[in-house]
Amino acid sequence: MLSPSTKPLCPCCFKAFSSSILEESNAATVTIERSPLFDFSSVCGTCAPSDVERALAEKAKTDPTVPPIIWLLTPLEIQETAARVLEETTKNLDEIAAVNLSEVTFENTVFKLMTPPNYKTNPQVAACKFLQHCSTDSEIREAASKAGSEFAKSRVLGRMRKDVYERLKAYSLTDECKNLDSYNQHFVKSALQDFERAGLALSEEDGNRLQQLLEQDTAVCDEYKKKILVMTTPNCSSPKTN
Repeated sequence: MLSPSTKPLCPCCFKAFSSSILEESNAATVTIERSPLFDFSSVCGTCAPSDVERALAEKAKTDPTVPPIIWLLTPLEIQETAARVLEETTKNLDEIAAVNLSEVTFENTVFKLMTPPNYKTNPQVAACKFLQHCSTDSEIREAASKAGSEFAKSRVLGRMRKDVYERLKAYSLTDECKNLDSYNQHFVKSALQDFERAGLALSEEDGNRLQQLLEQDTAVCDEYKKKILVMTTPNCSSPKTN
């Protein structure tokens, strides 16, 4: 039996969705007609709105005119995607750490730090996190909030990777680095400062203390977000009536 988030649209809902989002002009061409907001009152009621969202998300996989973020609509999807992003993040850092200090290059060191899987430049990160702010489903909000917390922790731990810092530091002393354009030189300098602000330029004792403080800061932020999520306040965007 199909779940509400994966079952196909019934004919009337599909027609309503199609008229709002897609219009087939001929067999070879598809034109996109965007409406500012899909009118959910046009669906029959046997299909949940999430089915319409699912159809749009699927369309985004093959249609470049649709925004690239595939909104994850179930807690399990969020959990699985977050776990995959975190695994890719660790792999990315491990690959940098595996490079011999005498063989560091822009491609095998700096470029990998420019494209970390656990940063907002990855659409999957936004897809995992964003629904904590707006989903009407408390389980989805909780799963998205947890994913955001895990990404934050992974960024803290990434900045504590001394083996990665050593490779970046070694690269910063190379002739190749000195000949980079101003943009890339700025990135190298900023990335080094990120590691050093995380304590890698400190003594081992002071570095361990700073790591504890950073982890406490992350925990406090998590607790604050949880309290916000459980608040039941009126919709501030609703117009006031006299």
